[in-house]
Amino acid sequence: MAPDNPTFCITGSGGLVPEDEGLPGMLRAVALEREWQGRYVDVCGHDEIDEVTALVLILDAGVDSVRRQFPHALLVSLVPNSGVDLQLPGNADRQIIEKLLTHGENHWRQNHKVMELFREVGARRQRMSQLSDIGLSLSTQMEFSDLLETILLEARRLAGCDAGSLYLIDESEEEPALVFKLAQNDSHEFPFIEERLPLTAESLAGYVALSGSELDIHDVYDLPDNTPYRFNRSFDEQNDYRTASMLVLPMRDHRDQVVGVLQFINRLDPTLNDPIPFGEELVELLRAVASQAAVSIQKNLLIRDVNRLFESFVQASVKTIEQRDPSTSGHSFRVADTTVALLETLPRSNLVRFKDLTFSEQHIKEVRYAALLHDFGKVGVRENVLLKANKLTDERLELIQYRVELQKERLRRRAVERELDLLHHRAVDIEVSRRRVHRDLAAELGVLDDYVDMVVEANQPTILDQGVAEDLREIRDYAYRELDGTLNGLITDIDLLALSVRKGSLTPDERREIQSHVTNTREFLSVLPWPPELANVPDIAAAHHEKLDGSGYPEGLTGEQIPLASRVMTVCDIYDALTAMDRPYKKAMPVEQALSILEDEARQGLLDSDMVNIFIESRTYERIVSEVERRKAV
Repeated sequence: MAPDNPTFCITGSGGLVPEDEGLPGMLRAVALEREWQGRYVDVCGHDEIDEVTALVLILDAGVDSVRRQFPHALLVSLVPNSGVDLQLPGNADRQIIEKLLTHGENHWRQNHKVMELFREVGARRQRMSQLSDIGLSLSTQMEFSDLLETILLEARRLAGCDAGSLYLIDESEEEPALVFKLAQNDSHEFPFIEERLPLTAESLAGYVALSGSELDIHDVYDLPDNTPYRFNRSFDEQNDYRTASMLVLPMRDHRDQVVGVLQFINRLDPTLNDPIPFGEELVELLRAVASQAAVSIQKNLLIRDVNRLFESFVQASVKTIEQRDPSTSGHSFRVADTTVALLETLPRSNLVRFKDLTFSEQHIKEVRYAALLHDFGKVGVRENVLLKANKLTDERLELIQYRVELQKERLRRRAVERELDLLHHRAVDIEVSRRRVHRDLAAELGVLDDYVDMVVEANQPTILDQGVAEDLREIRDYAYRELDGTLNGLITDIDLLALSVRKGSLTPDERREIQSHVTNTREFLSVLPWPPELANVPDIAAAHHEKLDGSGYPEGLTGEQIPLASRVMTVCDIYDALTAMDRPYKKAMPVEQALSILEDEARQGLLDSDMVNIFIESRTYERIVSEVERRKAV
């Protein structure tokens, strides 16, 4: 800081002219009478120099060196043409010295004012830079707790205050409340516990939250008696602290609604470290910070709500799938858990091709959503196809069995009619003829029983023998008259097609419909407005039935064309489908057999062999095993 009074300096080298004789002595005497401060300085000797010196009388030193050391002083010399600001005549009297000092003092005061303005401009520029940095900091995406910490910390730095608090208004319950979210104090460490407070005007923060007003208090211990609010001294008393100046500001969102309160405590003088008032200029800056903070908080809460909405949508979608196909309950969650686990295990596998893999938290979230929703397209598959346990529906099998029984009754009636005819015509050797009728009836009924057994056997989703397929065509050709008189077979061409499926329970058309669920998945998920970090969810989910050799579906992708996450998901999806609890069309497979099938498909070039090996060696599959065991226990 500059001294209260101007200073003068007499420079020379070795003291050629005594400072108390001649003009230097007169200058010194008059300056001291005016309560200036002064001294003699040996510039060549590099004496300590006061940069705020107002006037310098140069005796014999170089002007340039003096000007470098006294850039803001008025330079005076007795030597003509020496390049100084003023030349003092050798016959100068007291009047000239008086005028010189008056001019020097004015010059000093102007320089002092310029320096103060310069420092103020610098401070304002620094505060504006801090304000800009705060805006940039608050615009980045961060966890909600980190955001609140950043808001209060950066605002306190800008304000230069010792402590601060942050409150948020919570209207989620019937009675709105003021939630004490955060407190910071540079002087004292203390355990902080979030607290829900009544939203009333009795506290400083409550008053500001309700009224939307600002409070700029020089000393909270000196509040007028007529104010509706009071200062709570409990913290000061418990921690031997003294709160003095306080600034309490509302945080307003873009709708001008108060969403919270910022409370700044004890702005400190930068030199004395004592509490001082905040001042209007600083209040204006902190008001801008409070507005930025409110918008950032609302944005953060909105992002959190959107994330919760996406999460709820995913959960609801999975439940929708499972309600349509209860036998696969838990499948999507198990595949998601193991897919994420296997993906995160790849870089730790010590394989060169995976060692440089890194996965951000957002990508892991993207993969998890894709795995949870990989079967979402099944909502577009007909239920009778989706839940088809056998090749024929129960209703269709019952109809065939009914037709067989009806045909049996017709045969029995025809046999009775033949017997009656034998009796009516008094046939010779009637008993032999009757036995022949019964024998023929038994043979025909036996054929029909065999047909039913064949249909029941062929109806199972097991591998069909070629001989059974020929028997089915014989059943189709069996003449059967419908109730309306039309001639047909016991089974229709559609029945024959279904029963002739060599493996599984689906006809080619039904299998294509089931396979279409991946296309449906991509189309359904692509409609959603995924944020950029989740934009690949539809493509990852839709590629979980692709195979490395191009034999998969729906696109027939090969190798690296298949997203890495999809290749991981394929391994986990196949394993869970093999080992899951009994489904309508198959029994749960033992773990060892399922792992063997994965290894076999890897050898055939269908699955990534490295991923299969890591899946087995890291025992990632045990996540599914434990889930299966848990469900069995339930």
